[in-house]
Amino acid sequence: MQHILIPTDFSNNAYNALFYAVKLFKDTTCSFYVLNAYDELTPLRSKSLAKKKLLEQLSDKSMEGLEQTLHRIHLDDSNPKHSYVPLSEKGGLLQVISRAVRDRKIDLVVMGNKGATGSAAVFLGSKTTKVLAALKTCPVLAVPADTDFSKPNEIAFATDYKRIFDAEVVHPFRTLASLCSASVRILHVHEEERLDEQQEANLATLLAYLELLPHSIHWMPNFSTKAEAIQAFLDELGIGMLAMVNYPHSFLERLLREPVIKKMVFNISIPFLVIPGKD
Repeated sequence: MQHILIPTDFSNNAYNALFYAVKLFKDTTCSFYVLNAYDELTPLRSKSLAKKKLLEQLSDKSMEGLEQTLHRIHLDDSNPKHSYVPLSEKGGLLQVISRAVRDRKIDLVVMGNKGATGSAAVFLGSKTTKVLAALKTCPVLAVPADTDFSKPNEIAFATDYKRIFDAEVVHPFRTLASLCSASVRILHVHEEERLDEQQEANLATLLAYLELLPHSIHWMPNFSTKAEAIQAFLDELGIGMLAMVNYPHSFLERLLREPVIKKMVFNISIPFLVIPGKD
């Protein structure tokens, strides 16, 4: 992973994601593309009347914010292995991120996640949820707000073994596990007493990909929901990062489509890696 995209709205939450990423990849030579998207709906304290003038002001503010962000990260992280590229782009967030992923050959998107707000258990912030649901070609790492960097020693990979694993799917979390010298904890929330023949074959394929990494297999009862079972597992083992594949019609895809995310029990307080899958 040499090309990392960090969307920012210049909030502390977004900067925290950038800081987490540079610490995560501290031993890797890579480029960080720090992206700010703006359009006519972007808030700006201005009395401008002309649309052209407004867009010019938004562009200037965008570049100014990027310069300040890069100045700050250079002070916080003067790693010679890292280079930073500011990207100020006009357009909607999803459109701009998708274009940057394609044009810059991005390997990973890292973005802040507001997570829990007050007493409400919030699965993911609205912007993060939309990006995870829409981005089909690049993995996304959602970093909870106010998370102090801590290298994950264990990465949980939650799966039902119902899809065939290939190198493209396994590569992102295998790379991060290798980078952090982390153990992979394969989590299966079971609805059946035993795996069927296809699931057994898929598990064997996954284990072959993970052969060189420390790993273990775990079964969890279904509780009342899969979300509760996964949450219990994360809490019990003190997992540092969760990875899942967003397959069409999967549990995760249904979760991301929920109109009221705060109703979900899932309340992730650790970085969450979502890998796009194919049907």
